[in-house]
Amino acid sequence: MTHSWYSLADHFCARRSSRGHVENTYFERCVIRRYNYAHTADTKSIRLIFLREAGNDPNNKTLIRNGRFIWCKNLSYEGLNSAGLREVSFTIGKGKKRFTIAENLVLCLPSNTYVNNNSFLRDYDKIFPSFSSVFYYEKAQRLMAKSSPLTSLEGLARRIEEDCPYRPGVLVKPRMGYFMPNREKLSDQMDTLASEFCAQHFCRDKFPDLKNALAAPNAARIATQAITPLLDRFFLWYNTLSTSEHPYGIILGKSRETSGYTGRELYRVNFGGTIYEQVHPIQMEITNEI
Repeated sequence: MTHSWYSLADHFCARRSSRGHVENTYFERCVIRRYNYAHTADTKSIRLIFLREAGNDPNNKTLIRNGRFIWCKNLSYEGLNSAGLREVSFTIGKGKKRFTIAENLVLCLPSNTYVNNNSFLRDYDKIFPSFSSVFYYEKAQRLMAKSSPLTSLEGLARRIEEDCPYRPGVLVKPRMGYFMPNREKLSDQMDTLASEFCAQHFCRDKFPDLKNALAAPNAARIATQAITPLLDRFFLWYNTLSTSEHPYGIILGKSRETSGYTGRELYRVNFGGTIYEQVHPIQMEITNEI
């Protein structure tokens, strides 16, 4: 089962709260931070940013730095884990402890990359495409190749590509907290369902208020005390509808923005007839069931 259109938008990780009054457990500091260019070239270490979910593994709790990046060195490609995702291992600073992380829990920030997530300029569709992949960034690959003396840089790059789980034709679903549905499609669906709800519940006079609340960045934030119960009733009804579920997607191929220089790994994905041109790997989950 996939997630609903509205829950995906409402729990997007750039939002501190969901429906205005409930803490959003998917909130990520990294998507509201500004990252400057680095003065140090990526010759010995790479800037990596770890998602909150990485801290679920006790061995990786120290990697969670409230959205701040960590300079990681001694990178080594570890192949696929039991979930079929690529993994990389590394050390930090002068420490000898080796950390291992899967590709769905890490973002790469090349030294020549500047990311501005200022609230006035923030575009939810552009947040993740601004970040790179540690597996496709050429300088990161060079560091991995150094730790594998029996493997050439070309051979390592080829293996990483062969291990890539995101292939054309693969079935995926949007990942809760990291995928923002198409705004126009979402707005059309919520307008239609709000109208249907008001008709079924004999409250057509409340339709303008309900529509405005649903259209807000956080629904209940602009809702008065009188409209909040109506919102709660709407969502109870909404979540029982099969039409509320966001469709699964099919990977069509890599985005044209993919390159070794920037290290960006982006995909074109068809979600129920709507094609998203720049989907970052952490924004989707591979699935074998519908």
